[in-house]
Amino acid sequence: MARLARLALTDDELDHYASQLDAILSHISRIQAVNVEGVEPTGNPLKDVNVLRPDVVEPSLSQQDALAQAPRAEDGRFAVPRILGEPE
Repeated sequence: MARLARLALTDDELDHYASQLDAILSHISRIQAVNVEGVEPTGNPLKDVNVLRPDVVEPSLSQQDALAQAPRAEDGRFAVPRILGEPE
C-alpha cells in the first residue's frame, strides 16, 4: 500500500503502520458483524438537501495580486514543483 501511495517507509514504520492497519480492519470487521436487520438507515437525519447560498459576485483578489504572493508563477499561473511523472 505504501508503494502505491509512493511513500518511502522504513521497516520500523512499516511494522508500526501494519499493526495500526490491522487494528482498523479489526474494528471494521466488528462493525460489519452488527445485525442491522430492521434498522432504518439514518446516514443523514436532516431533510435539507443541496442547500445553496445565492451566487453573488463579490470583490476578491485580482489574478495579479494573487500571483504576487506566490513563490513562483509562470504564464499567469501558480508554478509548483513536479511530483509525479517525467518532465515533458
